[in-house]
Amino acid sequence: MRKPFLMCALAVLLAALPCGSAGAAEADSVRVDLVFGTDVDRETRDIVGEAVFFAPDVERVFCMTRVWGLAGDTSVTHAWYHEGETKARVDLPVFGGHWRTWSSKLILPAWTGAWEVKVLDADGSVLASASFEIR
Repeated sequence: MRKPFLMCALAVLLAALPCGSAGAAEADSVRVDLVFGTDVDRETRDIVGEAVFFAPDVERVFCMTRVWGLAGDTSVTHAWYHEGETKARVDLPVFGGHWRTWSSKLILPAWTGAWEVKVLDADGSVLASASFEIR
C-alpha cells in the first residue's frame, strides 16, 4: 500500500527538479570568484601570494577572477576603488562558460587603506566584489 504513495512522491520530486543539459547555465546562474595576490603563475593561471592584507611596499596587487555561466564571447570589467575613489577600470575578455582572467594595479606607497574590486558585466551591472587592505 505504501509503494504507490512513494512512487507518487518520487514523481512529484523529480518534476520539481530543473531540467536541461548538464553544465548549461542560465543568465541568473552566473558565479564569480575573486582572489587577490602578489602575482599570477602564467603556466597554471593561479594566483600567487594570495592575501587580503598587504604591506605598503607591495608595489602591485593582482585580482584573479573566475567566471562561470556567462554566455558566448563577452567581457567583464575590473573596477578598482581605493577608499571609494575609482583608481582604474580594466576591460577583460571572457571567451567561455568557465573562464579565468586577471588584472593588476600598481600601488603607490601612499595608497594605504581599504581597496575594493567590483566585477562588472558587459552592461555595467555588478556581478561580484571583494575587498583587500594595504596596511
